[in-house]
Amino acid sequence: MGRLGRTAGAALALTLGALACTTTTTEVLPVGLELNRPVHGQALRAWRLVHAEGTLGYAVEFGSIDDVDAAARTVYSVRNPYQQELGTIDGLGRAWRFQPHAEDALWLTTGTLAEGVRAILDAPAEARLEEVPLEVLEGDATPPAEVGR
Repeated sequence: MGRLGRTAGAALALTLGALACTTTTTEVLPVGLELNRPVHGQALRAWRLVHAEGTLGYAVEFGSIDDVDAAARTVYSVRNPYQQELGTIDGLGRAWRFQPHAEDALWLTTGTLAEGVRAILDAPAEARLEEVPLEVLEGDATPPAEVGR
């Protein structure tokens, strides 16, 4: 068998081998996915984190007034005095801080709202939350004059 015969035989074997292999893909959706629906959240309440040196940041509760299972779907946005969101706390008390240039947020702690806000803002244990009207957040993003950080 000459060189041409070996090349043709190899090409035929390669073609038949490729035809013999078949790949199937099956996509399975998570259970209950059809029940998912977007819920428009709105700001419901707000707190500011204060310490001797002044306002260290804010926490804003987002949720739906009409949602029956609102506690499980509640999300808290944690912001610095400039109103920049630095992290979130979910309805189960898990606190996550956003990391610059990272795809995922960093889990910090699980606990109360105050513990989560202090962890995200890296605030001292003595810092406390004070509820404030939502209108406080609607002003410009200028921090209060008493901020010392």
